[in-house]
Amino acid sequence: MRRDPHRQQGDHAQSAHQASPASEATTQRDPHRDPRDHAESAAPATGVPAKVVVAAVLGTVLEWYDFAIYAALAVVIGRLFFPASTPTTSLLIALATYAVGFVCRPLGAIVFGRLGDRAGRRGMLAITMVVVGAASLLIGLLPTYASVGMLAPALLVALRMAQGLAVGAEWTGGATFLLEHARTGRRGLFGGILQAATVAGFLLGTGVAALIVHVVPDAVVDAWAWRIPFFAGGVVAAIGLFVRLRLDESPAFLRLRAAHEPAHEPDDDPTNTDTRRNWLLLFGIVFGLTLYGYTATSFPAFLSGVTGLPLADALTTNVIALAIEVPLIVLAGAASDRFGRKPLMVGAVAVFVVATIPIFLLVTTSGFVGVLLGQVLFVALYATVSGPSAAMYTELFPTRVRSSAFSSAYNLSIALFGGTAPFVNTFLATRIGTAVAPAYYLTFGALVSLALLLVTRDRHAEELR
Repeated sequence: MRRDPHRQQGDHAQSAHQASPASEATTQRDPHRDPRDHAESAAPATGVPAKVVVAAVLGTVLEWYDFAIYAALAVVIGRLFFPASTPTTSLLIALATYAVGFVCRPLGAIVFGRLGDRAGRRGMLAITMVVVGAASLLIGLLPTYASVGMLAPALLVALRMAQGLAVGAEWTGGATFLLEHARTGRRGLFGGILQAATVAGFLLGTGVAALIVHVVPDAVVDAWAWRIPFFAGGVVAAIGLFVRLRLDESPAFLRLRAAHEPAHEPDDDPTNTDTRRNWLLLFGIVFGLTLYGYTATSFPAFLSGVTGLPLADALTTNVIALAIEVPLIVLAGAASDRFGRKPLMVGAVAVFVVATIPIFLLVTTSGFVGVLLGQVLFVALYATVSGPSAAMYTELFPTRVRSSAFSSAYNLSIALFGGTAPFVNTFLATRIGTAVAPAYYLTFGALVSLALLLVTRDRHAEELR
C-alpha cells in the first residue's frame, strides 16, 4: 500500500484528538488544517460507535430474515404460487425460485461494490436497504396463482431478483463499513456480531414462520397469514434506513479520499497480484462454507419435504438450534482476535469433513430429539468457522478495492453454491433415494475450503491496508 507522506502528521493529530475533547471542534473550525488529520482521528480509540453497529446489524438481520421467511414457508409458497401434481414438485419449484434470488447477487455486488469504493460505503448501504425492504413489502402484497395465474409466479421471481441485486452488497457492504471502524484486535469480535446477525435474521424469520404455522389453521395461513412476515420486513427496512441516513462515512474510506488515492488499483500496482489471488481464495473458501450455512438455515424445508417430519416440528428444532448458534458465533469471533482466524476455521472445517455424514444420519433417521441434537452439533461447528470469517474476508483486501473485491468474490460463490444448496440437497435426497445424500456434497465442499484456508494468510494482528 502506498504510504501517505503526511501520515505521520495525521498520527500526531489523532493522538491530540484522543487527548483533548475539544480537538474535533477545533478541526472543524480551522479551514487550513489538513483534512487527513481529521480522517485519521475519525476512528474511535476504544470502540465502534453504537449507531454504526446498529446500522450494520439491522441491514443484515433484514436481509436474512427475508430469505429465512421464504425458505421456511417454501412449502406454503409452493402450493400458492407453483401448484403441481405432487407436493414435492411444488416444493422443488419454490426452492428453485429461492435460488433465483441469488442469480442477481454477483451483478449487485459489482454495481454496488464499485459504488461503495468510489462514492463511499454509507450511501451504498442506504440504497440497498431501500431495495430489500421494498421488495419484501411487495411480496406480501402479491396475488397468488389462483387469482392471476402465471402472472403471480412471474412477479414473485422478479421481486426475488430485485432483492438479490441489493443483497449482493448488503452483508459485505455492512461488514466492510463496520470493520473499517474497528481497531486491530477487535475486528473479530465485531465481525462475529455481524455474522451472528445473519443467524439472528434467520432465527427471527424462522421463528415468525414457526409461530404462524403453530397457532394459525392451515387454511388461514394459505389465505392471508403467510403475508404478515413480509409486511414486517418492510417495517424493519424503514427503521434501518432512518439509522443509516444518520451515519458518518467509515474512517478508512475518509483516509483514502483525503490521501487522493485512486478508488481502484492501476494496472501496474504491485498489489494487483495479491488482490487477484485473495479474490480466488475467498471464492473457493466460501464455496464449501456456504453449503453448510444455507443447509443449516434450510433444514425445516428439507426435513419436512424429504423425511416427512411435520413442518411445525422441523421449524421448532431449527429455531432452537439457531438460538444456540448466535452467541457461539460472537464467542468464536472474539476468540479469533486472540488466537487468529485460521486455527479456529481450519479446525472446525476439518471436523466437518469427518462429521457431516454422521450428523445427517442422525437428523434424517431420528425423532424430534435426534433431529434437534443433530442440528445443534451442526450449528456449533458452523459457528466456530463463521465467527472469524467476516474479519478474515475483510482483511484480505486493501481499502481502495475492499468493497468491490470482497462483494464480488463472496456473492459469486454464494450465488453459484449457497442459493442452490436447499434445492440441490432436496434434489439429491429425493432422486438418489437416501436422505443422507446431501452429506457427500457438503463433505466435498468442506475439503475444498479446508485446502484453501491452509494457504490463506492470517492478518488478524495487522492494521487494515
